[in-house]
Amino acid sequence: MDHWPQEMIEESLGDDLAGAIPKLPRLARLEVRLPRFEIVAVKRLAERDGKSVNALLARELLDVVCANSGYLVTEIRGFKRALRWPS
Repeated sequence: MDHWPQEMIEESLGDDLAGAIPKLPRLARLEVRLPRFEIVAVKRLAERDGKSVNALLARELLDVVCANSGYLVTEIRGFKRALRWPS
């Protein structure tokens, strides 16, 4: 996970994905509507950091999730395990 983007890993696993990565840590699509300036800004920041927009947003959202993990572990079954994955 430290060497390749998760998208590449999941694509490479193909039919073996379900056995290799638990359901909650697997990638899924999310459609959101944001102000254009935020979209432009996120694209520019990702470009500056040499990352994809997906990777940049995933990193930022992980901060939000971690900050609220005390609540989320009580509300989402398997959340604690997913948060610690792949450790």
